[in-house]
Amino acid sequence: MPSPAQAASFQRDLTALLADEFRRLALAHGWGKKSARYKKERVKFFGTAVVQDFTTFWGSNASRLDAWQELCHFLGITIVPTSVTQAKKVLGGVYVNIVDLVDARRCGVKPRIFASAGELAAYIRKTGKIFPKARAKANPLLKQFLIVVFDE
Repeated sequence: MPSPAQAASFQRDLTALLADEFRRLALAHGWGKKSARYKKERVKFFGTAVVQDFTTFWGSNASRLDAWQELCHFLGITIVPTSVTQAKKVLGGVYVNIVDLVDARRCGVKPRIFASAGELAAYIRKTGKIFPKARAKANPLLKQFLIVVFDE
């Protein structure tokens, strides 16, 4: 197990995909891929990294129309909403993995859009790109992309 100093010394490569960065972190700490610790730390890592990057790219102020418009534009929505209410309505039908959304923005590519919440949920379960619900609820812009992945 790493010391607190080792854990604090990890520096993310902001040009790398989040999954690659987590693998690098896990390797440095010796977390086995099938271990409970690996899975717990992965969710924690994604939660922290995604919130930081999402806030850098789009902010967290739900009343900023320009932030909503930028999200719509980035997701390929061609008719730009003229109000926050319109933007929320338009984005309500967009199913994108939150981890992939941030990775795509960082890498300058378009994220994969899923046809349904069910298709996205299956992808999340398969890839393990799980974003903690409580972290998303703290950012109203990020909260827009939450779906139910696991029956609670």
